[in-house]
Amino acid sequence: MRARPHRRDWEVLGLEPGADPKDVRRAYRERRALYASDSLATYTLIEDDDRIALLDRIEEAYQAIMGARATAKTSGEREELGQIPEGPEPPLDLEPGRHLRYHRLSKGMTLAQVAEEIKVRPSLLEKIEHEQSEQLPAAVYVRGFIIQYARLLGVHEPERVAAGYLAKIDRGPAGL
Repeated sequence: MRARPHRRDWEVLGLEPGADPKDVRRAYRERRALYASDSLATYTLIEDDDRIALLDRIEEAYQAIMGARATAKTSGEREELGQIPEGPEPPLDLEPGRHLRYHRLSKGMTLAQVAEEIKVRPSLLEKIEHEQSEQLPAAVYVRGFIIQYARLLGVHEPERVAAGYLAKIDRGPAGL
């Protein structure tokens, strides 16, 4: 079994990365039922060997997603997956780093999962979430990382998130 799910695992189940575990289980059951041997929906459309291969792929995707969640919960990571942080959503204009963290945790994703998806080191993402500007690279890179991060999380207006973030850490539009 793989340590972390890939985007294709989420696609096999028809879900966006970081979907709620309840939605993952529901999608898994629905996909298995669709390709079951007694399913009328695919009865004459798919050969038995292909149907079995699809069922194996669905099982593999489900195990990768749910196994990564179980591993993350026991590997000493600081946040608890699937739990929305206490209190209301942090305001984007005042706390852009906490805003991103809030959405990541709301999606049930670890820093490692986000890092793998957008190809940015987890330590750098953590510094972004904590707004540790002195430890971040040039503003142009930070802007790109934040836009990728916000897009992955489905945050509205990723460019606005990046601009607000840079303004907050005193790098402003001139630093772009």
